[in-house]
Amino acid sequence: MILIGWFFPLLVLTLVMIFMISGRVNNQAEKMIMTSTEKTTEIFEMQVNACITASKEASYISIIKDSWKDYLKTGNSWALLEEVSDFLRKQYKYDPLIQNAMLIFTEKPSKIFYTLNNGNGGTYNDIMLFDKNLREEVLELSKTLDTRISIINDNGRVYLVRNLLDSKFQPYAVLILEVNKESFSEILKSIWGYEDAEVYFNGRLLLESSNPSKMDDMRETLLSEIKPGKSNYYYKKHDSFICKEVRDGYNDFIFLIKLDNMVAYSEIESMQVIFAILILFMIPLVIQILHFFHKRVTIPVNEMVHGANAIEKGEYGVQIQNMASNDEFRYMQTSFNHMSQQLKNQFEKIYSEEIALRDAKIMALQSQINPHFLNNTLEIINWEARLNENYKVSGMIEALSTMLEATMNRKAQPILPLSEEMAYVDAYLYIIAQRFGEKFQCFKEIDESLMDVKVPRLIVQPIVENAVEHGMDISNQGVITIRIYRKEPDYLVVEVEDNGTLTDAERIKIDKLLNEEPDPAKVKRISLGIRNVDQRLKIIYGPECGLFINSNKENHTVSTLLIKIDNELEQ
Repeated sequence: MILIGWFFPLLVLTLVMIFMISGRVNNQAEKMIMTSTEKTTEIFEMQVNACITASKEASYISIIKDSWKDYLKTGNSWALLEEVSDFLRKQYKYDPLIQNAMLIFTEKPSKIFYTLNNGNGGTYNDIMLFDKNLREEVLELSKTLDTRISIINDNGRVYLVRNLLDSKFQPYAVLILEVNKESFSEILKSIWGYEDAEVYFNGRLLLESSNPSKMDDMRETLLSEIKPGKSNYYYKKHDSFICKEVRDGYNDFIFLIKLDNMVAYSEIESMQVIFAILILFMIPLVIQILHFFHKRVTIPVNEMVHGANAIEKGEYGVQIQNMASNDEFRYMQTSFNHMSQQLKNQFEKIYSEEIALRDAKIMALQSQINPHFLNNTLEIINWEARLNENYKVSGMIEALSTMLEATMNRKAQPILPLSEEMAYVDAYLYIIAQRFGEKFQCFKEIDESLMDVKVPRLIVQPIVENAVEHGMDISNQGVITIRIYRKEPDYLVVEVEDNGTLTDAERIKIDKLLNEEPDPAKVKRISLGIRNVDQRLKIIYGPECGLFINSNKENHTVSTLLIKIDNELEQ
């Protein structure tokens, strides 16, 4: 009776509990491994992309290009050395991801310009080894790179190579950044149970294993699991290997990660031993121990699961407050908190860089429509016309002066009230009316309450000009209708309707112009103008805004500007 009524039920219950709790902890450990792997590889990719972005600075900042042009004119080698070395030192000397930075001009391949990051262990001996072993190989590789980036791994040293191109898109120099591998190795150590890893970037070895012999047996098997054209995630539990591939459209990362079973699954083994001992105790002792494990294991694991779920929902930087009392889970929670904070810092850094890039791109697009005209000369011509009582010519010159004033933007105001923008449109329409006379008519349907809304400079006039030049049948009767109204909840709509028809060929041309990067040499100024307007609106207000060109029920062409009414922008 004791065996049947008490011991065996207790034994079965204990075994069931062992199975369920072990399975649960095993699943949580695996989820922790998967989550830490996912987030750590994301950070790793961000760091690599940060190196790539750092390499692009040499192209975005024209110091090297200008120094090379000055050298070609003056032949002053000392000035070239000083300016290029100073640029490399300012850009890369204190970058924690870069050990050394080198630059070779294709017309002076024997000379290496460099800077050493002593904080990351960079030495002059590194430059000598590169000059001896890789300089010729890098110069040959640069001939095939064009604008792409390549990775070279030479005896454990990793180099990032890219070309610097002149205005004719011909390489005039090669930038070589020796990567600080220790920084990347430290990132991967955040993976729960991490022991070793290999990383491939675009088919080239980026980070080699510290013990390649342990990876040899599984490397071929893991790589064979990857399916071309997709992002893959393969976890081989019993051999404790993780294979992860990520394709973002530009770069291809493959991570081969080896885990330490003793670290990853130590909690499961400890629980199995403890539960085996519990079988020898009485039910009260079992209940007490179950309570003990609920407090010491289930609650800490749930805390980490809640934290992991919060990160999956985008709450980067979430911290586990109720720390476990045992060392193992406290270590897991501390590692989780560190990983979460590091991920938040990386996203904040990338976000600030994207904001800076957006502002730079807006300035670049704005500069495309700031030609420098001789406004004072027009004023002299205007007075000459007035003295000769040619008031029609005088009026046209004044309208043209208004348009030129808009393009010059002397006050450097990229944002202005809609009323001022419409003044530029009225000036343009006056010139067109004088040109075509009765063959041209313009109608306006404008909500006057919207005239104080702030909009980007020169977004309406290019659309009206495009309608006049391309949209109307001006040989018969050209008619343009301008409508301005509010679209709920917070959007401003500017419609420019002309009586021209839109052919299928023109639709294809417009879609290509608005969605693909055109060749300025092959595209007319007006076409570039409407693309410029569309790109500026998308950058400032987001992808839902911009320029849309369609046909209405009367088969007339309607160009629509969708602009978000931004209260912060108005302030």
